[in-house]
Amino acid sequence: SDLVKEIVYHSLAIGFIALSLKRDKNQTNKKVWSTGMIIVLTYLLQAMVGIFVILVFFKDIFLGAGFLLPLGFGQGPGLANSQGTAFAEGVGQLSQGGALGSTIASVGFLVGGIIGVFALNYLARKHNLNVDKKHSENSSIKESFEVETIKELRVFDSLTAQMTIIFVIYFLVYLTLALLENVILPPIGDIGIVFAGVFHGFNFLIGIIYALIFKKILVSLEKKGKNINFMTNNYVLSNISSIAFNFLITAAVLTITIESIKEYYLLVIVMAIFGTIFTYVFLDFVIKKVYDKEFHPHYFLGMFGMLTGTASTGLALLKGVDPDYKTPVAEEMVVGSGTAISMALPLFALLAFPGLAITNDNNIYNVIAIAVLIGYFALLLFVLLFMNRKSNK
Repeated sequence: SDLVKEIVYHSLAIGFIALSLKRDKNQTNKKVWSTGMIIVLTYLLQAMVGIFVILVFFKDIFLGAGFLLPLGFGQGPGLANSQGTAFAEGVGQLSQGGALGSTIASVGFLVGGIIGVFALNYLARKHNLNVDKKHSENSSIKESFEVETIKELRVFDSLTAQMTIIFVIYFLVYLTLALLENVILPPIGDIGIVFAGVFHGFNFLIGIIYALIFKKILVSLEKKGKNINFMTNNYVLSNISSIAFNFLITAAVLTITIESIKEYYLLVIVMAIFGTIFTYVFLDFVIKKVYDKEFHPHYFLGMFGMLTGTASTGLALLKGVDPDYKTPVAEEMVVGSGTAISMALPLFALLAFPGLAITNDNNIYNVIAIAVLIGYFALLLFVLLFMNRKSNK
């Protein structure tokens, strides 16, 4: 159990660092930002639903468990497991928290794979989409890629270079966490200890920040005429992140224990039912307001799969109505996920508040967290609808 938790923890950071190092040549536009807003709005909605379930049905359970719904459904097993473990070890609440987060995420996979397939068939009939009932790959489509390295570097040299950069960045993450947990935060008192536990679960976020800084330095050097194209290779980085996330998902599912299922099965069932209903209804509403009518079912299937399972779940459902990804939906989902990271930062900050309420024995922190969730949701929804109303005119 301890070993697979470590695999989840480190794979999460390594995967996100590799993704952040990729140099994206796509130009963002308003729809990409709209997609990012919808992703974050769904996170916020799922967080509100999770907290509502705790407050109404499970008052004796730590309020932070409500935040595991968006982390499990919206982000996947890695972050849900990591934050659940942080609640258990850093705050001293929510025993088996890591396993609970993984369980919620696993149920999210089932929701995306089962409810999503029902939705796929329903929308295909409703919109008269010409869908092949059996999809077969053929060799008529050819893909090509460039090896973005100088001649002296071969494939394995490129892999070594990428791994070295990733681990240097991860070493900086380690130093940052060590300073925060042992030097900077402990003198503050109980609040510092709580934040230290939260930051420990955010190793991936610190890694993203350092990776983006490194990428910014490379871009700056490139503008000055320096030849640094060989430093990062998108093809190799994509494969590293894919391997890391495959390990992460497998290990996260292995952290689920019989004890956690016995303790939290009712909470998981109720949370999953409410989370699925609200996610389905909200996405159906907002997608009709934002995107072209022609692509409503495509966006809904892709986003519903991604916001209950992972991005691969959404792409698998999208493939049912768009086998070769000819619509703009797949690209906007992927790029929109990147824009969502910056907008989701307030949600990550709120994860510390339930722990502060416990350590300070003051519910005002929980009230602040709920108020910020509702206020930020209302603000983003207003901006999204206003922005798209203006662009449609």
